Amino acid sequence: TDTSEQQARRTTGRTFVGLLRALLPTLVVVVFLVWWQRGDERPVPTVDPAPEIAYAKRISPTPLPTPGPLPGGWRATSARVDAPSGEGRAPVTLSIGYLTPVDRFAQLVVSDRPVGRVIQDSAPGATADGAGPADFERYRTARGEPALVARRGLVTILVTGDAPIEHLVQLAMSVR
Repeated sequence: TDTSEQQARRTTGRTFVGLLRALLPTLVVVVFLVWWQRGDERPVPTVDPAPEIAYAKRISPTPLPTPGPLPGGWRATSARVDAPSGEGRAPVTLSIGYLTPVDRFAQLVVSDRPVGRVIQDSAPGATADGAGPADFERYRTARGEPALVARRGLVTILVTGDAPIEHLVQLAMSVR
């Protein structure tokens, strides 16, 4: 009877070899899909922040300083304005993301909100870390990245990212 059970299993395809034969095409398809979807690295897009800067300056009830020209190798990768609808209503926040010459990230935030709110929204968990360059205070974010924060009149300026501190200072000093 043992031989008849083994023979019955073989004829119904319930052997380990039969299982491998059934799974092999599926495995080939999965490996092909993983290889095909891997593709090439996608470059970080470059954007022109000028329209967002102009929009923020137009709608803000407070004159907003903006970044000046940066040396070669800097690329703006994102720009957005957060504001209530309508012109002349606060708060207005301009955020611009940059890729530095060494391919690291830097973010500039210019807002007519108080320092504490800007830090809370843009660098949550940041703690004071001493004096920075010029009128900037230095902070350390929860991720360990430096942040430079200054209050100029009614405007808060924040610069943070994983870029070297020299690049963050360069970005901060460009704001006029």
